[in-house]
Amino acid sequence: MKKKYAAAGLALIGAILLFAVFSFLRENWAASGTPGGVERWIARWVLFRNRGTATDTVNPLPQNAETLAAGRVIYEKHCAFCHGADGKGPGPNGMKFYPPVPSLAPITEPLTDGQTFSIIELGIRYTAMPGFGEALPDEDIWKVSRYLQSLSTQSLSIGDAGPPISH
Repeated sequence: MKKKYAAAGLALIGAILLFAVFSFLRENWAASGTPGGVERWIARWVLFRNRGTATDTVNPLPQNAETLAAGRVIYEKHCAFCHGADGKGPGPNGMKFYPPVPSLAPITEPLTDGQTFSIIELGIRYTAMPGFGEALPDEDIWKVSRYLQSLSTQSLSIGDAGPPISH
């Protein structure tokens, strides 16, 4: 009886391995290609698990015109190249990243303040999203987080934050 279970287990493992190799060879590996369904599911699962950290942290900065304007300046300097000036991504003529750069306006999967801070601070491994924890002080990351909230809720358009502040 144990031999039957062992044989069935080995057959199952072999089938899974064969499927994995076939899928791997069939996959479009271009950065501009659209990922397959399994890959999208795995990516969403990994990102969801990554977002579990620091979910209870609340943004200490007020959502006012001054914070939003400062967040906009930082966003334009560090984020707009990849996410676009309007937060909707690089557009059809922009750079192609793999995995694709997500739209920030509106955000499809709402994040808590702490999750947004964590992603900006630490980045996301195996993507083009760098961590800004060493380049920006915490206060600036919180300002960008507030600005992103204004983009994702569309309660404030880019023009409403006022003109960019030059340093």
